[in-house]
Amino acid sequence: MDSDWKLHKRIINFCTITSHKGEEIGRVVEQCLRQWEITKVFTITVDNASANDLVMAYMKRRLTSYKTLMFEGEFLHLRCACHIINLIVKDGLKELQDGIAAIWNCAKYVRSSSSRLDKFREFAVLEQCRANANVPLEVVTRWNSKYLMLEAALKYEAVFGRMGEEDCNFKAYFDETDRNGKARVGPPSSEDWRSAEAFCLFLKKFYEATVKLSAWKKITANILFVEMVTLQTEIDKAIIAKDPILKRVATSMKAKFNKYWGSFESVNKIIMIANVLDPRYKLQWAKVAMQKVNASYETIHSIQGDLKKILLKMYDEYKANEGSNEAEPYMGEDLGFEGDDLENLDEVSKQIARERMAEQSQCIRNEVDQYLSDRYVSLLAKNFEIHKWWKANELTYPILSKLAKNVFAVPCSTVPSENAFSLGSRVVDPFRASLTPKMVEALVCSSDWLKSDPPNFYKDPTDDDLEMYHSLEELERENAFNQGMESTLTNLSSTQADA
Repeated sequence: MDSDWKLHKRIINFCTITSHKGEEIGRVVEQCLRQWEITKVFTITVDNASANDLVMAYMKRRLTSYKTLMFEGEFLHLRCACHIINLIVKDGLKELQDGIAAIWNCAKYVRSSSSRLDKFREFAVLEQCRANANVPLEVVTRWNSKYLMLEAALKYEAVFGRMGEEDCNFKAYFDETDRNGKARVGPPSSEDWRSAEAFCLFLKKFYEATVKLSAWKKITANILFVEMVTLQTEIDKAIIAKDPILKRVATSMKAKFNKYWGSFESVNKIIMIANVLDPRYKLQWAKVAMQKVNASYETIHSIQGDLKKILLKMYDEYKANEGSNEAEPYMGEDLGFEGDDLENLDEVSKQIARERMAEQSQCIRNEVDQYLSDRYVSLLAKNFEIHKWWKANELTYPILSKLAKNVFAVPCSTVPSENAFSLGSRVVDPFRASLTPKMVEALVCSSDWLKSDPPNFYKDPTDDDLEMYHSLEELERENAFNQGMESTLTNLSSTQADA
């Protein structure tokens, strides 16, 4: 995040690895940091592969030996939130495997040929649905595509029902066996459709959370804790629901949820600190949210105290890095009392004034205390953008704002990084398979950097731009001159040879 509070994402390395072992990957990451002269690391966001635990252990050792590890590595390892949601939902999908497979076979039948799709659309018109009706197929590795497939298929439940009654080819399709020689599941029963409908309503929150946390042009660090508690609340509601299928699904998902996010004590506290640095919530969200999910009083009290201690510890480290060892000025509100003014008050008012001054001087000793005691931003504030609020209050909290800037730059998921592999597959295709790793890296990184800011043809060039253009022109003239000299020398050589 730059000095203007604009969030940036860049691919700075795209290189091959010799092994998938944790320490080998760690060495590649270490080499990347050295090349870019990145001396301090706040967090590293990785997916839940077991090798990444060894990567984190290796990086913690190396950064400790360099004496550049921030906060003793307490916040170094952050697990990708979208991968955790993916694992949670997949456990729930197993409980409805047959019903979902029946609906998916319907979608697969429709999408297997253009004639079948046309037939499906004819039935859709008869059922007063859209003439261009369609159902997307799922991507096996992405649960959210399965949700989108179910959501679309539910709109055409009546259409599939009519096809089952009147389309002979559709009925014959489910009498066949699949590639493995097993009987094809389907067509879906009314119970399958009702289960899918309830499941889609339940999955909607998970889908929305995945979309929010996958963003890379917006700050996501401050919403991860909010989404985490929201999903836990949804699962708890489903567990006590009357629907036995939904209850079974939620119970399965709860076990996986507890593995990664069930304990507030073990979760990476940086996601809570980011929430505290949201002026709409501060310490209040953590308290109320933990009450909502039935955390014990001791847990709530302990974590609330820990969050303030952690924030003060981080603040002190940032203050030390700024090189400021002077005592901070009084951060309290202006009470409007001077020494001589107190003499003009009666005895009771003097005592009130002294007590107020004593309370303020005792409670507000630094920017953290000042921030926590200042007024909240309304929860109903429309179009609230957290980076704009901190930019406007940068002078009020000069050191705390630097901390907030780094915390808000923490990515909650590895989705933006994984997009680089999609870009890489477009660079290395069957027609360009002989590119060297360095050339692939250059193409991927250049493409990412060039696309980070769309060109603006109506903006006047800056001094840096003009200097770059001037350098390019000089380089072009120099190359042209060199090519001319080479051509002249070649002509002279050929003339001498002819002579």
